[in-house]
Amino acid sequence: MDHLKPGSEPCPYCGCRGEMRVHAYYDRSLIEFISGRPVKASLCVCRLICRQCKRPSTHAVLPDPIIPYCRHSLFFILRVLAEHALRLRSVERICEVFDLSPKTFFRWQELFEEHRREWQGLLASMETDLKAAILELIRSNPFSAFATSFLRLTGLSLLQAHMNPSRSPRKAKNSDSDFP
Repeated sequence: MDHLKPGSEPCPYCGCRGEMRVHAYYDRSLIEFISGRPVKASLCVCRLICRQCKRPSTHAVLPDPIIPYCRHSLFFILRVLAEHALRLRSVERICEVFDLSPKTFFRWQELFEEHRREWQGLLASMETDLKAAILELIRSNPFSAFATSFLRLTGLSLLQAHMNPSRSPRKAKNSDSDFP
């Protein structure tokens, strides 16, 4: 976020560069895993608007570890999945330590597998195990390049379960969009 230059970002609607400006800021809660326990953090999110296309909607600028419409960070979820993949804890114990329901755990696991098939391809995802896939993500350098390519491929951030119901696909009119 320190390197964000709103004026150089392209508009997700019209593609015009040099016309984005800061519109507003809002606070967002996020759950991280710090010092062995879940911690609720707060961060300030910048919203941009395009002066060229003059759409009434704005665009939230979210750092890569923030999953749109999810209260847990990407790295929190990857940590949960890694602990299971590495057989460090049972699902029951993971849910207890990370303050999760089993339903949430299994939904994340299913979503990760779905997204893994998207980025690795069906055959490659069948050949690599969950542990290897998580390590691939953690070691991707820079992670933002992976996150951007995944967003372009799927229209979603990694582990984003859904779009805002009022939002249509990225190229459609009258929708909000998030930068990678």
